[in-house]
Order: sequence, then structure tokens, then C-alpha cells
Amino acid sequence: MDGVSAVGRAASWGTDAPVGEAQARERLLAAAEACYLERGASRTRMSDIANRAGVHRRTVYDYFPTKDALLAASFVRALTGVLDATEPCWHTAEPFLEQLVNAMVVGLQAARSSPAMALLIGADDLGRTFRAAEASDVWSENLAEALGQRVEAAMAAGEVRGDLTAETMAHWVTRIAFSLAAEPGRTEDGGDEGLIRAFIPACLAPQREPGGRRTR
Repeated sequence: MDGVSAVGRAASWGTDAPVGEAQARERLLAAAEACYLERGASRTRMSDIANRAGVHRRTVYDYFPTKDALLAASFVRALTGVLDATEPCWHTAEPFLEQLVNAMVVGLQAARSSPAMALLIGADDLGRTFRAAEASDVWSENLAEALGQRVEAAMAAGEVRGDLTAETMAHWVTRIAFSLAAEPGRTEDGGDEGLIRAFIPACLAPQREPGGRRTR
């Protein structure tokens, strides 16, 4: 990573070296979360995270080349609990679009109740978090695994439109979710669920030809 050997990275932790790269990254992400809690994500510096983790700032850069890369990884880490909460929505006999709507509603509720997620999607930090995630390979891989594969399966079954890529549709879904995280649906619009039901099926359902047949 950035030309730094694993031995060199381990040495930079001193006598309390982590066991493996995954543990090292987890320690830094835990330090970042603590700093976000104290300062907010936008005001946290890499040096703050290094001090919290008890390492030199260079060590943080060895694992996360930019502040936004660390922010995106923190978001994906916090998202794990949200995805776990939505998992039961995917194991029903309902059509895919109904599963998706339910998963989005449950996911938004879980995100708002998660202290770790709240640090990253608050009014002051949501925009930066979204931009960092959009530019991150880690987020792209996570999105493909969590949602893209399900959309691809729905495409193959004819449950969603076939004129767009699964990646495009997955990004539409996440953009709507981020928008609602920033500004929840109004009561008169049916709240989050009312807006999701109004937009998601209309955007993703198979298109119909003039004669009424579905196109794939």
C-alpha cells in the first residue's frame, strides 16, 4: 500500500501492533468515529485521528490515502448495521419492487437510529459523506454486493426495466435514500414510505410498449 511494506506498517504502531491489516484499519476507523463524535466529520483532521489511535499521521495515510477515503470507509462500516436491519425484507414472497420499498423504509429508520450513521449523515456532513462515498471503490463494491446483484436478478426475472444497467438503478435508489436521509418525507406526502412508493416503482418497473406489453 503506497509502497509501504506490511512490516513497516506494523512497526509504525510500536509495541501495540495490530494483528493484520483488517485489525489495523478497524482501529483507525474506530478512532475516526470517536473524532467524528467530538468534532463532526467535516472538522476532523487526519492528525486528530492519528492522535486518537496513538500513531503518527503517516500511518493513517498508509491505510487511507485521503480524508475522503477514510470517510467513505467509515460510512461503509456504519452501513453494515443498516444493511443487517434490511436483510429480512429480502426474504419474503413479495415481488422485488415491494421488497425494495420495504428495505428502503427499514433502512432509513435504522440509519436515523444508528449513532455511528448519524455522525455521517447529519445536516453538516451529509453532502461530503455522499460525495466521498460516490468516489470510493469501497462504496462501489459494497453497493454492487448489497443491491446491484439483487437488481440484476430482478432484471433477469423481468421484474425491473431492462434498458438500464443494474449499477445505474442501484445508484438511483441510493440517491433517493440519501435525499430522504437529509430531508424526511412530509406527513402530507405519506412520509418516507409514501415518497418511496411514488418514485421507486415508477422509475424501475418494466416499461410498457404502446400495446401494453412489457419491454425488457
